[in-house]
Amino acid sequence: MAISKKMNWKEFKIDNKPFKWGQTFNDLFDLFERDNLNKTISSWKLHKVKSNGFLGLEAVSCEFYGPAYDKPISSISFELKPIQTGWLQKPHSPYMEQLESILGMPNGTHKNPLPKGKKYNEGYSSRYVTYAPHWWFGDFRIGLSVYGGIRNEEYGETAALLYIGWYNEIEMAKPYLSAFYNKETEFAKGLTVIANFELEYSQTKTFRRHYELADASIANKDDDIRAAQLALYYKDLFRTPKAISNEISPNQVSLMYSDHTKKYVLATKFDFILFDNASTIEFIKVLPAKGFGGTEFRIGEITLKDQPNSKALTDLKAKLETLELPVKLLEYQDD
Repeated sequence: MAISKKMNWKEFKIDNKPFKWGQTFNDLFDLFERDNLNKTISSWKLHKVKSNGFLGLEAVSCEFYGPAYDKPISSISFELKPIQTGWLQKPHSPYMEQLESILGMPNGTHKNPLPKGKKYNEGYSSRYVTYAPHWWFGDFRIGLSVYGGIRNEEYGETAALLYIGWYNEIEMAKPYLSAFYNKETEFAKGLTVIANFELEYSQTKTFRRHYELADASIANKDDDIRAAQLALYYKDLFRTPKAISNEISPNQVSLMYSDHTKKYVLATKFDFILFDNASTIEFIKVLPAKGFGGTEFRIGEITLKDQPNSKALTDLKAKLETLELPVKLLEYQDD
């Protein structure tokens, strides 16, 4: 496999099968087997297949990761086989020799030696990541995580993880943004206010943090990136139109009805969501444990948070029940 530092990271081969960023899980199912689909309640999807490896390193598996089966893959990881170390070499040395010959010196390295008294591959040492370099090639980040021992995974023994992630959500969302903007505009038409509720806590924007970036919260400041995230990661969540946002304070919530869609709308200063009696609606009492507790109200993909025994959220619950919308009561500890 001829690879150099000038490799086109936008498309390459995985086990002699073509991969291109922008492909969805559904695209990959024609190339890769369909076994081991993630069955959890998480909206994010995983798809693991057997693999011979990547960048000259032998692997036992390859795992694709992304927000939904009809949305682009956002990262790929390979569980790497153990490599015998040479005289005076450290566990990460063989991996680094191979990767540096292809990628050059890493842009950064995080070292986390085993706790005092622990030795490589003894006891629970394999739980630790002891060495983690990364490389940036434009919007693509390649990372290596070397474990403190050998792990027994589904497809065999592995001692490290090789990871490739795509960090350009605006580019990733291009095929979906037009439909997102159209829905956002259409769904904001013909709204009738039913009631407003004033919480003690200010509500915040919905956005996804990326701790690999220099500014993990850039989507909180860049509205285009936030719109791309909403288009990629959510189905019914949109930005609150300025005309409505200007009338709502950060700690207010507005319940409305959409004549256009015949659905209800819940809006904060930053986000709004459409819902009906088929939506998941949960009133959550958060019991004090490590924290002080609180009250949460979850409607679909939006969660409101307030102080313990929140009168505003209790009133919202009562209002929805009068509209014959089912509200599920939950409790969990603030840990």
